[in-house]
Amino acid sequence: MDKAAPPLPDGYVLREMCKSDYRKGLVPLLEQLTQVDDLTERRFLEVFDLRVRQADVYRCMVIEHLESQELVATATLMVEAKFIHGGAKVGHIEDVVVDTGHRGKGLARCLMHALAEEASRLKCYKVILDCKEHNVALYEKFGYRSCDVHMRLDLPEASKEPS
Repeated sequence: MDKAAPPLPDGYVLREMCKSDYRKGLVPLLEQLTQVDDLTERRFLEVFDLRVRQADVYRCMVIEHLESQELVATATLMVEAKFIHGGAKVGHIEDVVVDTGHRGKGLARCLMHALAEEASRLKCYKVILDCKEHNVALYEKFGYRSCDVHMRLDLPEASKEPS
């Protein structure tokens, strides 16, 4: 990417998610985004281990507030290998959330830049994300643009066991 990384405010660290992050407020953070249901620590570790085994597909970044030792932002990059475009890769950004008490400090910009850099390093030819209409202006500030239409099919509850 061409642009320099935005500065992370003092008192925060941006890093990949680790096993201890469940106890650093991951569930309450994600609950600010959507319904988390019953994500126990055991289930978190199962999903975490699955993602570690598929490290070429999943990159989950977090921002930790050093003083409180709590997570205040997270997002995930998933890399899809395509049959089109000569087998190129596409990055999908999911589950972006910044804690309400830490918004307005540029954390989302830092997180999104880090994931775009990772997608570039992994040779993705584009990065896409879905967002709520009220977040479009935020993502446009980071260089994203509205493109195509998002569709959804809700399925009956599927098994929550990792593959």
